Amino acid sequence: MAENSGEGGVVLEPKGPPSLSVFREYTRMIRKFSPNARLFLSSTILSGVSYGIWEAIFNLYLKELGYKEDFAGFMFFLSAFATGFMALPAGLVCERIGRKRSLLLGTLVSNLFSLVQVFTSDSSILLATSLAAGLVGIVSWVANAPFMTENSEKEERTYLFSLSWGFMTVAGMVGSLLGGYLPGSFALLSQLGTAVGFRLTLSCSVAFTFVSVLPLLLIKEKRTSKQKATQLLSLKNIQSTALILKLMLTTGLIGFGAGFIVPLFNMFFANKLLATPEQIGIIFALGQVALAIGTFLAPVLSSRIGKVKAVVLCQVCSIPFISMIALSGTLELAGLSYLVRGALMNMAGPIGSTFTMELVQSTERATTSGLTVMADMIPRAMGANFGGQMMGSGEYVLPYFYTSLFYIIASTLFFWFFRKMEKR
Repeated sequence: MAENSGEGGVVLEPKGPPSLSVFREYTRMIRKFSPNARLFLSSTILSGVSYGIWEAIFNLYLKELGYKEDFAGFMFFLSAFATGFMALPAGLVCERIGRKRSLLLGTLVSNLFSLVQVFTSDSSILLATSLAAGLVGIVSWVANAPFMTENSEKEERTYLFSLSWGFMTVAGMVGSLLGGYLPGSFALLSQLGTAVGFRLTLSCSVAFTFVSVLPLLLIKEKRTSKQKATQLLSLKNIQSTALILKLMLTTGLIGFGAGFIVPLFNMFFANKLLATPEQIGIIFALGQVALAIGTFLAPVLSSRIGKVKAVVLCQVCSIPFISMIALSGTLELAGLSYLVRGALMNMAGPIGSTFTMELVQSTERATTSGLTVMADMIPRAMGANFGGQMMGSGEYVLPYFYTSLFYIIASTLFFWFFRKMEKR
Protein backbone atom coordinates (compact mmCIF):
# COMPACT_ATOMS: atom_id res chain seq x y z
CA MET A 1 0.00 0.00 0.00
CA ALA A 2 1.06 3.58 -0.51
CA GLU A 3 -0.15 7.04 0.27
CA ASN A 4 -1.57 9.69 -2.03
CA SER A 5 -0.02 13.13 -2.24
CA GLY A 6 -3.19 15.00 -1.38
CA GLU A 7 -1.89 15.35 2.16
CA GLY A 8 0.93 17.61 0.99
CA GLY A 9 3.87 15.95 2.68
CA VAL A 10 6.42 18.11 4.43
CA VAL A 11 9.41 18.89 2.19
CA LEU A 12 12.57 19.35 4.18
CA GLU A 13 14.63 22.41 3.39
CA PRO A 14 18.36 21.83 2.95
CA LYS A 15 19.56 23.52 6.13
CA GLY A 16 22.85 21.69 6.55
CA PRO A 17 23.46 17.95 6.22
CA PRO A 18 20.38 15.91 5.17
CA SER A 19 20.60 13.69 8.23
CA LEU A 20 20.53 16.76 10.50
CA SER A 21 17.53 18.18 8.64
CA VAL A 22 15.66 14.90 9.05
CA PHE A 23 16.49 14.84 12.76
CA ARG A 24 15.27 18.41 13.22
CA GLU A 25 12.04 17.68 11.42
CA TYR A 26 11.35 14.62 13.55
CA THR A 27 12.14 16.61 16.70
CA ARG A 28 9.71 19.31 15.65
CA MET A 29 6.97 16.79 14.99
CA ILE A 30 7.52 14.83 18.20
CA ARG A 31 6.94 18.00 20.21
CA LYS A 32 3.49 18.21 18.64
CA PHE A 33 2.48 14.66 19.54
CA SER A 34 -0.47 14.29 21.90
CA PRO A 35 -0.09 12.52 25.28
CA ASN A 36 -2.05 9.59 23.87
CA ALA A 37 0.36 9.28 20.96
CA ARG A 38 3.35 9.30 23.33
CA LEU A 39 1.80 6.58 25.50
CA PHE A 40 1.08 4.50 22.41
CA LEU A 41 4.71 4.80 21.30
CA SER A 42 5.88 3.68 24.75
CA SER A 43 3.72 0.59 24.47
CA THR A 44 5.04 0.00 20.95
CA ILE A 45 8.66 -0.09 22.18
CA LEU A 46 7.89 -2.75 24.79
CA SER A 47 5.89 -4.78 22.27
CA GLY A 48 8.79 -4.52 19.84
CA VAL A 49 11.20 -6.19 22.27
CA SER A 50 8.69 -8.98 22.79
CA TYR A 51 8.16 -9.44 19.06
CA GLY A 52 11.92 -9.49 18.36
CA ILE A 53 12.52 -12.28 20.85
CA TRP A 54 9.61 -14.36 19.61
CA GLU A 55 10.35 -13.94 15.90
CA ALA A 56 14.00 -14.87 16.30
CA ILE A 57 13.63 -18.13 18.19
CA PHE A 58 10.11 -19.55 18.28
CA ASN A 59 10.61 -21.65 15.14
CA LEU A 60 13.98 -22.74 16.52
CA TYR A 61 12.16 -23.82 19.68
CA LEU A 62 9.83 -25.89 17.49
CA LYS A 63 12.88 -27.43 15.81
CA GLU A 64 14.29 -28.29 19.26
CA LEU A 65 11.02 -30.09 20.00
CA GLY A 66 11.46 -32.15 16.83
CA TYR A 67 9.19 -30.28 14.41
CA LYS A 68 10.21 -29.45 10.83
CA GLU A 69 9.50 -26.54 8.46
CA ASP A 70 6.19 -28.00 7.28
CA PHE A 71 4.79 -27.94 10.83
CA ALA A 72 6.09 -24.40 11.44
CA GLY A 73 4.56 -23.31 8.14
CA PHE A 74 1.22 -24.93 8.98
CA MET A 75 1.25 -23.39 12.44
CA PHE A 76 1.79 -19.96 10.92
CA PHE A 77 -0.93 -20.78 8.38
CA LEU A 78 -3.47 -21.38 11.15
CA SER A 79 -2.56 -18.19 13.00
CA ALA A 80 -2.47 -16.04 9.88
CA PHE A 81 -5.64 -17.55 8.44
CA ALA A 82 -7.47 -16.95 11.72
CA THR A 83 -6.15 -13.40 11.76
CA GLY A 84 -7.34 -12.78 8.22
CA PHE A 85 -10.68 -14.48 8.80
CA MET A 86 -11.40 -12.37 11.87
CA ALA A 87 -9.99 -9.11 10.53
CA LEU A 88 -13.31 -7.73 9.31
CA PRO A 89 -15.24 -8.72 12.46
CA ALA A 90 -12.36 -7.27 14.51
CA GLY A 91 -12.70 -3.99 12.62
CA LEU A 92 -16.40 -3.92 13.42
CA VAL A 93 -15.67 -4.66 17.08
CA CYS A 94 -13.17 -1.80 17.11
CA GLU A 95 -15.73 0.58 15.65
CA ARG A 96 -18.18 -0.53 18.34
CA ILE A 97 -16.09 -0.64 21.57
CA GLY A 98 -13.47 1.99 20.76
CA ARG A 99 -9.76 1.98 20.04
CA LYS A 100 -8.37 1.77 23.59
CA ARG A 101 -10.49 -1.20 24.63
CA SER A 102 -9.62 -2.95 21.38
CA LEU A 103 -5.89 -2.47 21.98
CA LEU A 104 -6.18 -3.86 25.50
CA LEU A 105 -8.43 -6.78 24.60
CA GLY A 106 -6.36 -8.06 21.70
CA THR A 107 -3.01 -7.66 23.44
CA LEU A 108 -3.91 -9.28 26.74
CA VAL A 109 -5.92 -12.27 25.54
CA SER A 110 -3.64 -13.24 22.66
CA ASN A 111 -0.64 -13.03 24.99
CA LEU A 112 -2.24 -15.56 27.31
CA PHE A 113 -2.39 -18.04 24.45
CA SER A 114 1.26 -17.31 23.68
CA LEU A 115 2.10 -18.15 27.28
CA VAL A 116 0.45 -21.55 26.85
CA GLN A 117 2.56 -22.20 23.74
CA VAL A 118 5.73 -21.63 25.75
CA PHE A 119 5.04 -24.48 28.17
CA THR A 120 3.74 -27.20 25.90
CA SER A 121 5.23 -29.55 23.34
CA ASP A 122 1.95 -31.13 22.28
CA SER A 123 1.28 -30.48 18.60
CA SER A 124 -2.51 -30.22 19.03
CA ILE A 125 -2.20 -27.59 21.76
CA LEU A 126 0.40 -25.64 19.79
CA LEU A 127 -1.89 -25.54 16.76
CA ALA A 128 -5.01 -24.72 18.79
CA THR A 129 -3.37 -21.84 20.68
CA SER A 130 -1.86 -20.51 17.47
CA LEU A 131 -5.35 -20.44 15.97
CA ALA A 132 -6.84 -18.81 19.07
CA ALA A 133 -4.10 -16.16 19.31
CA GLY A 134 -4.76 -15.18 15.70
CA LEU A 135 -8.51 -14.95 16.29
CA VAL A 136 -8.17 -12.56 19.22
CA GLY A 137 -4.92 -10.69 18.57
CA ILE A 138 -6.25 -9.13 15.39
CA VAL A 139 -8.56 -6.89 17.44
CA SER A 140 -5.60 -4.84 18.68
CA TRP A 141 -3.89 -4.95 15.30
CA VAL A 142 -6.73 -3.31 13.38
CA ALA A 143 -7.06 -0.64 16.09
CA ASN A 144 -3.49 0.65 15.65
CA ALA A 145 -3.88 2.70 12.47
CA PRO A 146 -7.25 4.29 13.37
CA PHE A 147 -5.93 5.14 16.83
CA MET A 148 -2.85 6.92 15.47
CA THR A 149 -4.89 8.73 12.85
CA GLU A 150 -7.37 10.03 15.40
CA ASN A 151 -4.68 11.08 17.88
CA SER A 152 -2.56 13.12 15.46
CA GLU A 153 -2.85 16.14 13.21
CA LYS A 154 -2.33 15.98 9.46
CA GLU A 155 1.15 17.52 9.44
CA GLU A 156 2.59 15.15 12.03
CA ARG A 157 0.66 12.01 11.11
CA THR A 158 3.13 10.39 8.72
CA TYR A 159 5.89 10.97 11.26
CA LEU A 160 3.85 9.31 14.01
CA PHE A 161 3.26 6.27 11.82
CA SER A 162 6.94 6.16 10.88
CA LEU A 163 8.07 6.46 14.50
CA SER A 164 5.68 3.71 15.52
CA TRP A 165 7.14 1.37 12.92
CA GLY A 166 10.67 2.62 13.60
CA PHE A 167 10.49 2.18 17.37
CA MET A 168 9.01 -1.26 16.87
CA THR A 169 11.93 -2.28 14.67
CA VAL A 170 14.63 -0.79 16.91
CA ALA A 171 13.10 -2.50 19.92
CA GLY A 172 12.82 -5.63 17.81
CA MET A 173 16.56 -5.44 17.26
CA VAL A 174 17.09 -5.59 21.01
CA GLY A 175 14.64 -8.47 21.20
CA SER A 176 16.39 -10.37 18.41
CA LEU A 177 19.73 -10.05 20.21
CA LEU A 178 18.16 -11.27 23.44
CA GLY A 179 16.48 -14.09 21.56
CA GLY A 180 19.81 -15.13 20.08
CA TYR A 181 21.86 -15.17 23.29
CA LEU A 182 19.48 -15.84 26.17
CA PRO A 183 18.55 -19.47 25.33
CA GLY A 184 22.15 -20.64 25.62
CA SER A 185 22.71 -18.62 28.79
CA PHE A 186 19.53 -19.93 30.43
CA ALA A 187 20.36 -23.49 29.41
CA LEU A 188 23.84 -23.15 30.91
CA LEU A 189 22.58 -21.62 34.15
CA SER A 190 19.70 -24.05 34.65
CA GLN A 191 21.62 -27.10 33.35
CA LEU A 192 18.25 -28.43 32.16
CA GLY A 193 18.86 -28.43 28.43
CA THR A 194 18.35 -26.27 25.35
CA ALA A 195 14.55 -26.61 25.29
CA VAL A 196 14.31 -25.08 28.77
CA GLY A 197 16.57 -22.24 27.63
CA PHE A 198 14.19 -21.52 24.77
CA ARG A 199 11.17 -21.65 27.06
CA LEU A 200 12.65 -19.22 29.58
CA THR A 201 13.57 -16.82 26.78
CA LEU A 202 10.08 -17.01 25.26
CA SER A 203 8.69 -16.35 28.75
CA CYS A 204 10.64 -13.08 28.74
CA SER A 205 8.92 -12.23 25.45
CA VAL A 206 5.51 -12.78 27.02
CA ALA A 207 6.49 -10.67 30.04
CA PHE A 208 7.43 -7.71 27.85
CA THR A 209 4.01 -7.87 26.18
CA PHE A 210 2.21 -7.80 29.52
CA VAL A 211 4.26 -4.75 30.59
CA SER A 212 3.39 -3.02 27.30
CA VAL A 213 -0.23 -2.91 28.45
CA LEU A 214 0.56 -0.42 31.24
CA PRO A 215 0.93 2.67 28.99
CA LEU A 216 -2.27 1.71 27.18
CA LEU A 217 -4.16 1.83 30.47
CA LEU A 218 -3.21 5.51 30.86
CA ILE A 219 -4.65 6.55 27.50
CA LYS A 220 -7.60 8.92 27.75
CA GLU A 221 -9.91 8.22 24.86
CA LYS A 222 -12.42 10.76 23.72
CA ARG A 223 -16.01 9.66 23.99
CA THR A 224 -17.62 9.33 20.61
CA SER A 225 -21.05 8.21 19.53
CA LYS A 226 -21.02 4.46 18.96
CA GLN A 227 -22.18 3.16 15.63
CA LYS A 228 -25.16 0.84 15.77
CA ALA A 229 -24.36 -2.85 15.54
CA THR A 230 -26.91 -3.39 12.79
CA GLN A 231 -25.31 -0.66 10.70
CA LEU A 232 -21.84 -2.14 11.18
CA LEU A 233 -22.93 -5.69 10.39
CA SER A 234 -24.58 -4.54 7.18
CA LEU A 235 -21.33 -2.68 6.25
CA LYS A 236 -23.33 0.47 5.54
CA ASN A 237 -20.44 2.46 6.96
CA ILE A 238 -18.32 1.48 3.94
CA GLN A 239 -18.33 4.27 1.34
CA SER A 240 -15.04 3.77 -0.54
CA THR A 241 -15.78 0.33 -1.99
CA ALA A 242 -13.82 0.49 -5.25
CA LEU A 243 -10.74 1.97 -3.59
CA ILE A 244 -10.75 -0.60 -0.79
CA LEU A 245 -11.06 -3.48 -3.28
CA LYS A 246 -7.98 -2.23 -5.16
CA LEU A 247 -6.04 -1.94 -1.91
CA MET A 248 -7.12 -5.45 -0.91
CA LEU A 249 -6.00 -6.94 -4.23
CA THR A 250 -2.50 -5.47 -4.19
CA THR A 251 -2.11 -6.17 -0.48
CA GLY A 252 -3.22 -9.76 -0.98
CA LEU A 253 -0.66 -10.38 -3.72
CA ILE A 254 2.16 -9.03 -1.56
CA GLY A 255 0.95 -11.09 1.40
CA PHE A 256 0.75 -14.30 -0.65
CA GLY A 257 4.26 -13.79 -1.99
CA ALA A 258 5.70 -12.91 1.41
CA GLY A 259 4.11 -15.96 3.01
CA PHE A 260 6.35 -18.33 1.05
CA ILE A 261 9.52 -17.12 2.78
CA VAL A 262 9.10 -14.46 5.49
CA PRO A 263 7.73 -16.64 8.35
CA LEU A 264 10.46 -19.22 7.68
CA PHE A 265 13.59 -17.08 7.38
CA ASN A 266 15.06 -18.36 10.64
CA MET A 267 14.53 -22.00 9.67
CA PHE A 268 16.03 -21.30 6.22
CA PHE A 269 19.15 -19.88 7.83
CA ALA A 270 19.35 -22.73 10.34
CA ASN A 271 18.68 -25.69 8.05
CA LYS A 272 19.97 -24.53 4.66
CA LEU A 273 22.94 -22.40 5.77
CA LEU A 274 23.56 -24.11 9.16
CA ALA A 275 23.39 -20.89 11.17
CA THR A 276 23.44 -21.05 14.98
CA PRO A 277 20.77 -19.36 17.14
CA GLU A 278 23.34 -16.68 18.06
CA GLN A 279 24.05 -15.96 14.38
CA ILE A 280 20.35 -15.83 13.56
CA GLY A 281 19.79 -13.47 16.47
CA ILE A 282 22.49 -11.14 15.14
CA ILE A 283 21.08 -11.26 11.59
CA PHE A 284 17.57 -10.51 12.82
CA ALA A 285 18.86 -7.71 15.05
CA LEU A 286 20.75 -6.09 12.18
CA GLY A 287 17.62 -6.56 10.09
CA GLN A 288 15.69 -4.48 12.60
CA VAL A 289 18.33 -1.74 12.34
CA ALA A 290 17.95 -1.72 8.56
CA LEU A 291 14.17 -1.60 8.91
CA ALA A 292 14.39 1.30 11.34
CA ILE A 293 16.62 3.34 9.03
CA GLY A 294 14.29 2.74 6.11
CA THR A 295 11.22 3.54 8.18
CA PHE A 296 12.61 6.83 9.48
CA LEU A 297 13.54 7.90 5.93
CA ALA A 298 10.16 6.92 4.48
CA PRO A 299 8.42 10.31 4.93
CA VAL A 300 11.38 12.08 3.33
CA LEU A 301 11.43 9.73 0.33
CA SER A 302 7.68 10.05 -0.21
CA SER A 303 7.85 13.85 -0.17
CA ARG A 304 10.70 13.79 -2.70
CA ILE A 305 9.42 11.44 -5.41
CA GLY A 306 5.78 10.88 -4.51
CA LYS A 307 4.21 8.18 -2.43
CA VAL A 308 3.07 5.76 -5.10
CA LYS A 309 6.45 5.85 -6.82
CA ALA A 310 8.21 5.39 -3.48
CA VAL A 311 6.28 2.23 -2.66
CA VAL A 312 6.69 0.71 -6.12
CA LEU A 313 10.39 1.59 -6.25
CA CYS A 314 11.12 -0.02 -2.89
CA GLN A 315 9.19 -3.19 -3.70
CA VAL A 316 10.78 -3.66 -7.12
CA CYS A 317 14.30 -2.95 -5.85
CA SER A 318 13.88 -5.62 -3.15
CA ILE A 319 13.35 -8.42 -5.68
CA PRO A 320 17.03 -8.97 -6.67
CA PHE A 321 17.94 -9.30 -3.00
CA ILE A 322 15.22 -11.92 -2.51
CA SER A 323 16.89 -14.01 -5.20
CA MET A 324 20.32 -13.47 -3.64
CA ILE A 325 19.14 -14.90 -0.30
CA ALA A 326 18.14 -18.16 -1.98
CA LEU A 327 21.08 -18.45 -4.38
CA SER A 328 23.99 -17.05 -2.35
CA GLY A 329 25.07 -20.27 -0.66
CA THR A 330 26.87 -18.41 2.15
CA LEU A 331 25.43 -17.09 5.39
CA GLU A 332 27.25 -13.75 5.05
CA LEU A 333 25.83 -12.88 1.61
CA ALA A 334 22.39 -14.25 2.43
CA GLY A 335 22.33 -12.25 5.66
CA LEU A 336 23.33 -9.04 3.89
CA SER A 337 20.66 -9.60 1.23
CA TYR A 338 18.13 -10.24 4.00
CA LEU A 339 18.95 -6.85 5.54
CA VAL A 340 18.54 -4.92 2.30
CA ARG A 341 15.38 -6.77 1.29
CA GLY A 342 13.72 -6.13 4.63
CA ALA A 343 14.59 -2.43 4.65
CA LEU A 344 13.25 -1.87 1.13
CA MET A 345 10.03 -3.87 1.53
CA ASN A 346 9.10 -2.21 4.82
CA MET A 347 10.27 1.31 4.03
CA ALA A 348 6.93 2.55 2.75
CA GLY A 349 4.77 0.64 5.23
CA PRO A 350 3.90 3.56 7.53
CA ILE A 351 3.19 5.82 4.57
CA GLY A 352 0.85 3.22 3.11
CA SER A 353 -1.02 2.92 6.39
CA THR A 354 -1.37 6.70 6.64
CA PHE A 355 -2.62 6.82 3.07
CA THR A 356 -5.33 4.27 3.70
CA MET A 357 -6.57 5.87 6.90
CA GLU A 358 -6.67 9.42 5.49
CA LEU A 359 -8.29 8.41 2.24
CA VAL A 360 -11.35 6.77 3.82
CA GLN A 361 -13.99 8.29 6.07
CA SER A 362 -13.57 8.25 9.84
CA THR A 363 -16.57 5.94 10.23
CA GLU A 364 -14.96 3.27 8.04
CA ARG A 365 -11.34 3.43 9.19
CA ALA A 366 -11.31 0.43 11.51
CA THR A 367 -13.41 -1.60 9.07
CA THR A 368 -11.03 -0.69 6.25
CA SER A 369 -8.08 -1.63 8.45
CA GLY A 370 -9.72 -5.00 9.09
CA LEU A 371 -10.38 -5.59 5.41
CA THR A 372 -6.80 -4.83 4.36
CA VAL A 373 -5.41 -7.02 7.15
CA MET A 374 -7.74 -9.80 6.00
CA ALA A 375 -6.53 -9.35 2.43
CA ASP A 376 -2.94 -9.64 3.64
CA MET A 377 -3.11 -12.44 6.18
CA ILE A 378 -5.28 -15.06 4.45
CA PRO A 379 -3.08 -15.19 1.32
CA ARG A 380 0.02 -14.93 3.55
CA ALA A 381 -1.21 -17.97 5.48
CA MET A 382 -1.67 -19.92 2.28
CA GLY A 383 1.78 -18.91 1.05
CA ALA A 384 3.36 -19.98 4.35
CA ASN A 385 1.73 -23.39 4.12
CA PHE A 386 3.02 -23.90 0.58
CA GLY A 387 6.47 -22.53 1.45
CA GLY A 388 6.72 -24.74 4.53
CA GLN A 389 5.88 -27.85 2.53
CA MET A 390 8.46 -26.98 -0.14
CA MET A 391 11.23 -26.32 2.37
CA GLY A 392 10.26 -29.36 4.42
CA SER A 393 10.86 -31.50 1.32
CA GLY A 394 14.26 -29.89 0.75
CA GLU A 395 13.25 -27.34 -1.93
CA TYR A 396 14.64 -24.02 -0.70
CA VAL A 397 14.94 -21.98 -3.92
CA LEU A 398 11.47 -22.27 -5.50
CA PRO A 399 9.61 -20.41 -2.69
CA TYR A 400 11.82 -17.36 -3.30
CA PHE A 401 10.95 -17.46 -7.01
CA TYR A 402 7.24 -17.35 -6.21
CA THR A 403 7.76 -14.45 -3.82
CA SER A 404 9.53 -12.43 -6.51
CA LEU A 405 6.83 -13.17 -9.08
CA PHE A 406 3.96 -12.00 -6.89
CA TYR A 407 5.86 -8.90 -5.79
CA ILE A 408 6.28 -7.91 -9.45
CA ILE A 409 2.57 -8.40 -10.19
CA ALA A 410 1.50 -6.49 -7.08
CA SER A 411 3.84 -3.56 -7.72
CA THR A 412 2.68 -3.24 -11.33
CA LEU A 413 -0.99 -3.22 -10.33
CA PHE A 414 -0.40 -0.78 -7.49
CA PHE A 415 1.24 1.73 -9.81
CA TRP A 416 -1.53 1.28 -12.37
CA PHE A 417 -4.32 1.72 -9.81
CA PHE A 418 -2.99 4.69 -7.86
CA ARG A 419 -0.66 6.78 -10.02
CA LYS A 420 -3.47 9.04 -11.26
CA MET A 421 -5.08 9.15 -7.83
CA GLU A 422 -1.83 10.48 -6.38
CA LYS A 423 -1.77 13.28 -8.96
CA ARG A 424 -5.32 14.27 -8.01
